[in-house]
Amino acid sequence: VLIELQNRLVDSNRQLATVKTQIQIKEREKRLAELTKKELSALEKDTKTYKSVGKAFIKADLSVLNREMDDKFAKATSDLVTLDKSKKYLERNISDSQNGLREIVGRP
Repeated sequence: VLIELQNRLVDSNRQLATVKTQIQIKEREKRLAELTKKELSALEKDTKTYKSVGKAFIKADLSVLNREMDDKFAKATSDLVTLDKSKKYLERNISDSQNGLREIVGRP
């Protein structure tokens, strides 16, 4: 039982570190989409805009770029909600595993 709890604790810690990294990435994506949308909103409607596709740039309508930034922002927001739930679940697992280990070892 002790080894099983230790393994669960190690796995949960590893998964928690991964989730925290993913949260940072999604927050960055969300912020980038927000800043890009802000810059695009300052442009006039007839401004020529281009979209990066790999190493090339393709002409794109301003409305298309605005919609893409809105979609990226919404996706990042929903992903952050999901990742936050995963983070809370893993933190609860870690806490439970630590309490179980304390009970087995006999320390408070």
